[in-house]
Amino acid sequence: MRELVENLIANFSHDNLIKLFRNKTRSFSRYNPEDFSHINDDLFSECTLLGSFETTDDNLELLVFTAKTNNDLSERSGKKRQYELGKRVLKEQLRYSGGFFIFYDSKGNFRFSLIYDIPLPNGKVKFSNFKRYTYFVSPDQTNKTFIRQIGEAEFTSLPKIIEAFSVDKVREEFYHEIATWYFWAMDKVRFPDDYKYSSDQTKDAEIRNSTNLIRLLTRIIFIWFLKEKKLVPLSLFDAAFLKRIVKDFYKGKESSNYYNAILQNLFFGTLNQKMNERAFAREGDFSQNQKEYGVKNLYRYADKFAIPSQEAIALFKDIPFLNGGLFDCLDKEDETGKVIYIDGFSRNPAKQAIINDYLFFQADEERVNLSAYEMGKDKTVRGLFEILKSYSFTIDESTPVDQEVALDPEMLGKVFEELLASYNPETSTTARKATGSFYTPREIVDYMVQQSLKHYLLTNSHLDEATVEHLLSFSDETPALNENQKKEIIELVDNIKILDPACGSGAFPMGILHQLVYMLQKLDPDNKIWYDLQYSKALEETQEAFKHSDKNEREELLKEINESFDEHINYPDYARKLYLIENCIYGVDIQPIAIQISKLRFFISLVLDQKIDSKKENYGIRPLPNLETKFVAANTLIGINVSKNHTYYTDKIRQIEKEIAVLRHKYFLAKTRSEKRRYQEQDKMLRNELKDELLKLGYTLDWSQKIIAFDIFDTNAAAHWFDPEWMFGVTDGFDIVIGNPPYVSTKGVSEKDKKVLQQ
Repeated sequence: MRELVENLIANFSHDNLIKLFRNKTRSFSRYNPEDFSHINDDLFSECTLLGSFETTDDNLELLVFTAKTNNDLSERSGKKRQYELGKRVLKEQLRYSGGFFIFYDSKGNFRFSLIYDIPLPNGKVKFSNFKRYTYFVSPDQTNKTFIRQIGEAEFTSLPKIIEAFSVDKVREEFYHEIATWYFWAMDKVRFPDDYKYSSDQTKDAEIRNSTNLIRLLTRIIFIWFLKEKKLVPLSLFDAAFLKRIVKDFYKGKESSNYYNAILQNLFFGTLNQKMNERAFAREGDFSQNQKEYGVKNLYRYADKFAIPSQEAIALFKDIPFLNGGLFDCLDKEDETGKVIYIDGFSRNPAKQAIINDYLFFQADEERVNLSAYEMGKDKTVRGLFEILKSYSFTIDESTPVDQEVALDPEMLGKVFEELLASYNPETSTTARKATGSFYTPREIVDYMVQQSLKHYLLTNSHLDEATVEHLLSFSDETPALNENQKKEIIELVDNIKILDPACGSGAFPMGILHQLVYMLQKLDPDNKIWYDLQYSKALEETQEAFKHSDKNEREELLKEINESFDEHINYPDYARKLYLIENCIYGVDIQPIAIQISKLRFFISLVLDQKIDSKKENYGIRPLPNLETKFVAANTLIGINVSKNHTYYTDKIRQIEKEIAVLRHKYFLAKTRSEKRRYQEQDKMLRNELKDELLKLGYTLDWSQKIIAFDIFDTNAAAHWFDPEWMFGVTDGFDIVIGNPPYVSTKGVSEKDKKVLQQ
């Protein structure tokens, strides 16, 4: 069976497709193709009903339909139109409950999809509630998952066919390989030990390595998604190419120049630096180099390259600047001016991070004993890039009714929460409960999202329950609403405040983002109402909060709105996501590395909805927002018990709080290192003012010190308390606070208008 699948990939044709289906099910009946040219259009030609077959399910017959795409097929091209065509065919051919839809181009690429109508609870079908599972297949890819799962599949019943499209198997296999690599690498990497995680030396080393390895994985897998979007060249991960680029590249187990020369310069000197400002830091001591001291977005390690510096810079020249904080170097000065090294991006060999080349590039599987991590005595492991290259990745985000059988951004949540949960360095044991990490399955997330939004809409709108459920469903049909009703709901969406107090890797915040975006697509397909709301709000901000700012800053804010909605620059969902993230969604977790993973998932979600244009500045890619003010590492079990009655909560304190809120709002869209540093310094000054004011009014030094000590921009530390007003500027509570099983907490959240969902 694998041979038939491999044959189809190597030489796509109707004959090879028919051979595959004949071997998969004996009931594949109609071999004379039926011409469906009446539905050919600008995108599709040669539409053909190739055949059909019965399954063992009651009255369930599936068709096999093919169409040639008039343009070259890619992972994302025409994907929505393909789905629409498939649903149209099923609506016209009522005898079929679903079918296989194969879209192919002249180069041998094809999309292999299963589309079927989801029955209603009474067993009836309406042909309006479809579901699609799909593979993108190309002769240029490994297609490992497609070959294995379709090769082994039985097309005898719908459940068995759906199993052939299961992404869970892929995720489990990928997680197993990544976890094995992670524990294998744990005692083989070295990071600077300036930052102390524990007073116990052994635990300190374990926590340091586990935290930095997970951070490294988040950065690399994010870059892997960028590679899928053609924003990072494949050559940076190609061993044959790198042998002439990196000095002593992979000459043996001791070689370690690749991580410093390529990856660290990619992280900090490229993705975190504007394209026209990229350069190597000058050599020399502090007296010779004062201007560049502490500047961590200039290239380093010229001596680790086998090519001249200008050629090294050229390796990265076509990679856009991203911003966003994920690639901020964490090596920073403390209060005394001493640099505390965490990432180890330094010209001082004693402060450099060391990761050997073979950990990335070892092609041969090695058997290792990981029983110390309760992973088994006889595990097989290979280099990280060898693992990543053997899987299909997709930059498209799955929905409950449309799933790509590939590793998508949602996969990150499962993989990283499993890693966070699998090893507790405080006790040196495998201990899910000890870490408090629990991965919430997609079905549970979707249910919690829909129930919480349903309650919010029913409470705050004039809609009836049936209309709300219809609006939240993934049905093709849009509820019959007038313009005033649509505007009312969109305004409710714009004003909603949602908190996940134990967000982990961001499963619930991402789930609610997707649901809100889907609602906006239905209610406002042209983004007109959403644009008017955001522009009006920006005008108000320029008149009030930004009234002391200069003219350029006000103009920049309005320009930002227009560019976000410009469909020459972005897909329509970009503006929907950006302003939902900025105004509506908040996340907290006790683990700083979990917060980084949450931010990573939102970054990917924003990047994939941007269009690439090589003729535009930064290739048309808009720098990512700074999510430090949206996702915070803190302990939501402990509130800050400060009285805020009229006696103590003075106008001065309110003014300082307002200034902090305005500043952090500005920080969200800050794009340059100098701009971000300026806001961070201003934030610190305001916090000092706030502390002094609180001390004057009789607050204890303990609570006042907590406020000044909390640095929302320090991504490596967690606050041991939580307060939504000090941290997020939210004064009236949240509309939705999610309780993620088994964690339920409402500490530190206003009782007013609070809705807690517990499932």
